[in-house]
Amino acid sequence: MSEEILLNVKNIKKKYGEIEALKGIDLEVKKGEVVVILGPSGCGKSTFLRCLNGLEDISEGEIILNNYGILGKEVEFEKVRGTIGMVFQSYELFPHMNVINNILLGPTKAQNRSKEEVEKEADELLKRVGLFNRKYAYPRELSGGQKQRIAIVRALCMNPEIMLFDEVTAALDPEMVREVLMVLLELAQNGMTMVVVTHELEFAKHVADKIVFMEEGKIVEESSPKEFFENPKTERAKSFLSSFDLYK
Repeated sequence: MSEEILLNVKNIKKKYGEIEALKGIDLEVKKGEVVVILGPSGCGKSTFLRCLNGLEDISEGEIILNNYGILGKEVEFEKVRGTIGMVFQSYELFPHMNVINNILLGPTKAQNRSKEEVEKEADELLKRVGLFNRKYAYPRELSGGQKQRIAIVRALCMNPEIMLFDEVTAALDPEMVREVLMVLLELAQNGMTMVVVTHELEFAKHVADKIVFMEEGKIVEESSPKEFFENPKTERAKSFLSSFDLYK
C-alpha cells in the first residue's frame, strides 16, 4: 500500500430537508488501501458512498481526488465517473442486454474506447471471475452471485482508480456470498483501492487495512481491523459487534 492519498474527504455533510444524514465526515483513502465501513442500518454508510461518486450532492465540505481536484467544483463528477467505480447491491444490469453488451456500454459510450479493446479486457476479467462461459447470457439466466460478479467486471472495465462497494452481498443467498467476496479479495490482493460498505465482518477482519465505524451520520471510530475487533473504543461499537457474537 502506497502512502499516496488518493481520496481526501473533508467535513462533508448531507442534508435531506431538515434531516442531516451526514454530519461532517473526514476520511483519507490511500492508494491501494482497503477501507471497510461498518455501522448499523441507517447510519449514513450508503449515503456516504453515493456522495463520493457524485450520485448525491453534498451540502457542505470537499471531496478531493488526487490529480483531479475538488469534485463538483474544480472538476465535474461526470469527468471522473469511470475513475471512481461503484457497485451496488442491486446489480443494475440492463435486462434486455446480454452480459458482454452490459459490460461494453460504459467504456464505449462514456470513454469512447473501441469495442475490440474493451471486449478483450472484458474477456480477461470474465475469466478471472469464472464467468467467461456466460458472456452471451442475459441477466435473467444468471444467479444473483453471477449478476454481482458481472456488475463488478462492468465497473472494472472502466479502469477505475478506486472502487466503491455498497453492500454487494446483501441481496444474495448465503451460498452465493462467498463467490462475490472471493472476487473482492482478489482485487484487494492485486492492489485495488477500495471503500467497502458491508456487514460481512469476517471478510472485513481479513481484508481491510482500515475499519471505519459510523453511527448517526458520523465516524465514531477509525482503526486497524485488529484494534477494532479486539479492542473497540466506544460502547456503541462494542454493542454493534456483540450483536454478531464477535466481541468477547
